[in-house]
Amino acid sequence: MTYYYYGNSYNNTYNYTGYDSLYALGYGGNDYLSGNSYYSYNDTLYGDNGNDTLYGYGGSDYLYGGKGRDYLYGGDGNDYIDGGSGKDYLYGGDGSDTLKGGAGNDYVSGGAGNDYIYGYGGNSYGYRNQAEYDTLSGGTGSDTFVLGDSSRVYYQGQGYALINDWDYSADYIQARGSSSQYTLQYTNYGVGTSAQDTVIYYGSDVVGVIQDSTNVSFSRDFRFV
Repeated sequence: MTYYYYGNSYNNTYNYTGYDSLYALGYGGNDYLSGNSYYSYNDTLYGDNGNDTLYGYGGSDYLYGGKGRDYLYGGDGNDYIDGGSGKDYLYGGDGSDTLKGGAGNDYVSGGAGNDYIYGYGGNSYGYRNQAEYDTLSGGTGSDTFVLGDSSRVYYQGQGYALINDWDYSADYIQARGSSSQYTLQYTNYGVGTSAQDTVIYYGSDVVGVIQDSTNVSFSRDFRFV
């Protein structure tokens, strides 16, 4: 069973306390939508327009922020979280989550579990050729930071992804193409402490920076698609 909630163009607040999965759509306004915090159901929450806050809590949830500066929290379970457009904050929580920041300068944190972490929005969100500077944090677990897919390299021309908690023993980087198209430069890029960083170049473009770590190699850490 699924319970449906539809907001309006005002600022809606809805905390679901029922015993079914929740489907909630905020529409316009700055909305606060929350699934049941005590029981695990697979909820679907859409913020739509406005600066929204969405909490999935337990269960494998789908959260979509839409336009605006949104805060999205998955909680327990294997969640799919998409910030949409705007400068968003995404947190997966426990479970193996997929997090996509979307268009805008986002902060994306996987939390516990083996997560796939995307910052880039690009053409999929109608923001072609706009600079994006995303901050990606894996948390605990074996996480994959995505800098490209089978059709394109992310962050070309402008912007880059900053990976701020790299764990060389567990994490991976997904990139398009092959290692011959990329270069790793070890230098202090000015993004963290005085320690050296790893700058990832695709051709002459900076597409990623791994903060405060030079323990990075193509053979061990990269998965090319």
